[in-house]
Amino acid sequence: MSFWGIVGLVFLAVVILSFIFALFHMFFMILPAALVIIGIIWLINHFTKKDDENMSANSNFDQWHNWGENKEPRPKRKKVRDAKTKDVDK
Repeated sequence: MSFWGIVGLVFLAVVILSFIFALFHMFFMILPAALVIIGIIWLINHFTKKDDENMSANSNFDQWHNWGENKEPRPKRKKVRDAKTKDVDK
């Protein structure tokens, strides 16, 4: 490889590294503003929710899972029609 080939490769590496550095520099400059915006949106969402919507994702499962505690009637199931069973110990 000639001298100018090496200089060209080093120059290309410097350009690529400076571009990457500029991207990271812009990212770290935008990061505090993004965090502030995220915080403001979270606060607005947190304080404008209704109490019914403030339940966790698992509370709906707990409501259906713990029938004795909630004292709610159990949904009635229809009986199975034309069901056939096989003996396991054949």
